[in-house]
This record gives sequence, C-alpha cells and structure tokens, in this order.
Amino acid sequence: MRKFTLLTLLVIGFTACTQSTIDEASNINKNVKQIYATFEEDTRVELNEEKKTVWTKGDQIVRFGNGIHDVWEFAGETGNRGGAFNYLGYFENKVDFDFGDKYYALYSYENYGWWGTFNTGEPALFHNVRTEQNYKPNTYDPASNNMIAVSDDGYDFEFYNLMSYLRLSLTGDKRVAQIILKGNNGEIMSGVRYVKYNDYTVYGWYNDLYTRITLQCGDEGVQLTDTPTHFYFTVAPTLFTAGISVSVVFTDGTRFPIKTSKEINLLRNCIQPMANVYTGSGVEWQTITIKHAGDTVAGPILYGDTNLAGYVYWNDGWMSEINIFTSYVFEDDKSEHEVVVKAQNANYLYLGSCTGISEIDLSNF
Repeated sequence: MRKFTLLTLLVIGFTACTQSTIDEASNINKNVKQIYATFEEDTRVELNEEKKTVWTKGDQIVRFGNGIHDVWEFAGETGNRGGAFNYLGYFENKVDFDFGDKYYALYSYENYGWWGTFNTGEPALFHNVRTEQNYKPNTYDPASNNMIAVSDDGYDFEFYNLMSYLRLSLTGDKRVAQIILKGNNGEIMSGVRYVKYNDYTVYGWYNDLYTRITLQCGDEGVQLTDTPTHFYFTVAPTLFTAGISVSVVFTDGTRFPIKTSKEINLLRNCIQPMANVYTGSGVEWQTITIKHAGDTVAGPILYGDTNLAGYVYWNDGWMSEINIFTSYVFEDDKSEHEVVVKAQNANYLYLGSCTGISEIDLSNF
C-alpha cells in the first residue's frame, strides 16, 4: 500500500489543451507532496465568458482508493483554469472497498454519496443530482456538477464529466424568484444516481427521486431586461421524449409557463440552449373567469395544441397547473370564489359539472 504525505494538489483545468499549458504542467517536479489532474476535453466545472472551463474558489474534491480517503479545496481564484488544491483532511466516512489498483477523485465533494454494489455485484459510485440548485450569472451552479476521475498511481487524474446542462434564456420586466423544470413524460430529474466505477456509461437512478429541478434565484430574485438572461440547469443526461415544461415564478407571485413538445436529448458534457422567451407584461394570456359558490368546483380542463400551458388561480391562496384537477375542494372557509384560468395555445374549455357556477367569462378566451 502506498503512503502519502500531501500538502497541495495542483489541477490544470482546460477546455482545449494548449501546448504551453501542457509544457507548464510537465515542468513541475512531481513528488509525494503534489498530485495532478486534467479535464477531458470540454469537461465543465464553471464557465467563463468564453464558455471555457474554470474553477471556483473553494471548490472541493474527494480522493480515495488503496487506503486513501481525503478532501481537497481549490486555493486559486474563481475564474482560474488551473491551480493548487490544499489538503483539508481525512474524510471520516471512509468506505472499505476493493478498488483494485486504482485511485479515484470526485467533484463535487458536496454531492459525494457512497460506494456500493452495482446490480452485477461490481462497485458503483452513488452521487446526488440536486433537486434544489442555485442561479449563478452566465453559468450553472458549480456545486451541482458531478465529475469523476481515475488514476493508476494516485498522482495523475483526468476528470470525466457525468452531467448535462440546459440553458433557458428569458427577457422581460419582472424579477425571477425561481424556475421549475419538469419533463412532460414524467422523467426522473433529480435524486441519488449511481455510476459503474470502471465504466461511466453504465448508470441509473437509485432513490430519493424527483421529477423536477428547481433553480432558486436568491432572496431578491433576478431582474429581467430586454437583454436575454441565461439560466442554467445541471441535469443528468436524459432523453425527454415529449419535451419539457418550465414554470417561471416571479417575486410578485405570478408565473409564466413554457412548454415544448419536441423530443429533447440532453447529452453528457453538452450545453443544450433554448430559444429566448419574452415573459414581460405585454404577453397576451387567454383568460377565463369562473364565479362559484360552494366548497367544491369542477376543475377546468383545457384542450389545445401541443404547446398548451397555463395555470389555475383558485382564489383560496393556492394555484396549480392547468388540467391537474377535475374536481377541486377549496382550502379556505369562503362561500364564494372567483377562479381565474390563464392559458396559452388553448382551443376550448371543458367542465365536468356546472354545479355552483353562476358565471363563466370567456370574453378574453
């Protein structure tokens, strides 16, 4: 078993390797106090303005194998494409597992789960795909990304990216509080995922599974303007057979739905951009107003083209997407309610019952 006394970890990060970068790395005298890593071409940690790979100050990785299980933190500045990692200490949740003669490193430390057994009996890494992610201008949440690296000697690592990225571009005049992303065919979006330790193309979902990812935009939200603002989601490689649905939630409590129907294939290590969407106050909505007395109302069902989207404001403090409820029980004690439906691309309305309904206003539908 090889023993290490480690003080700093140097990582050279680049998207397209230049000869000067390679020469600079190879001229450093490698010894037991330093280990080295590179990225596979175009592996993402965080993006700079040129969409090249950069590190973020404070990034942490875990290294393990052959009796080693320790944590390292990036000591450089945010935006650097290479630099030193400082040794933080021994990782307490050590897993005794036979890694053969290999050493491994995982980014990010926050998403590291555990080693277990793949369904064939072989070792597999379990890692977390975050349900809650945080907005960061012009890039994705670095802490939500997942990469793995392997080394024969514990000194030289090459990181392999496990994730894909969806970029949503918005213009408008409101502040975005959060954005919720879903697949239209119930695809799993987040939770605990495993990857086979010696064949990263073999993976699957394990537990704590959700069919959405929520991008949080901070306490004050993100102000939209006439210039597109880009919002990035970190997603496991997924084929969305019926497209995706996005719900943009503004700080004033209103929402804006976006829905696609075409198949979208999010590939590993790639950014999938979507066309810019205008969400401003000038957007025209199809509006239906239903006046009702009683504690239960028939849920409005809308029919339309493949991009049909919208919400129902139940007037009891709650709202939902359209076509969720065929019957809705109000959550307050009021005897009368004015239910408001806002939709896009709807052709006609269906109500299973008119009991309790005194008026339906379709003048803006």
